[in-house]
Amino acid sequence: MKKFLSVLAIAAGLQFGLVQAAQAVDSANLPAFQQKLYANGEPIKAKPLVLRDFIELRSARGFSKAVLEDLNGKKYALNGFTDKLVMIDIWATWCEPCIRSLPAIKKLQERFNNDKSSVRVVSISIDKKKSDVVDFIEDHDLKGFTTLLDPKQSVGDDAPLDVVPSVFILDGKGNLVGFVRGFVDWSDDKVPAYIEALAQKYAVRK
Repeated sequence: MKKFLSVLAIAAGLQFGLVQAAQAVDSANLPAFQQKLYANGEPIKAKPLVLRDFIELRSARGFSKAVLEDLNGKKYALNGFTDKLVMIDIWATWCEPCIRSLPAIKKLQERFNNDKSSVRVVSISIDKKKSDVVDFIEDHDLKGFTTLLDPKQSVGDDAPLDVVPSVFILDGKGNLVGFVRGFVDWSDDKVPAYIEALAQKYAVRK
């Protein structure tokens, strides 16, 4: 009887190990944003009303590590902005809400994209043609606005791009910690302080 029970225990252990291995394989095959990495703790309070739809995730998730070019052909890895909170702004020239939000996004770029800031604002166009983006920036008086180009929508391999504009918030190691989809009035005067509070929580300090 003891021998029989020992055999059952071994079989159960093997089965448990196989299940764990299968789960590990399945997890590895999940899109990055579905892979939970660490707990985020309590969400930041006093969220501005204009960011009522912003979701601060309970657990950090993976995010795209795509390498994209800017309008000058310089390449950037999306997980390469280490030690900063990264605000990934997905937009397109044909998107009416994007047209409304981009002037405010440009001002956030001007405010945060410097060496002293713990925040980086990265816009990504999903337009097919670079020329459309260049013409759009000129036609809408957005000189100085910077954007990466993702004509193949490679970011969409790891994150949903079915709604534009969408903004994804990454921690200092390139992990997804929050997002909002649809139009947001980023010009609201309470927005910068909230972004800085997110940076205090999620940017990695050296």
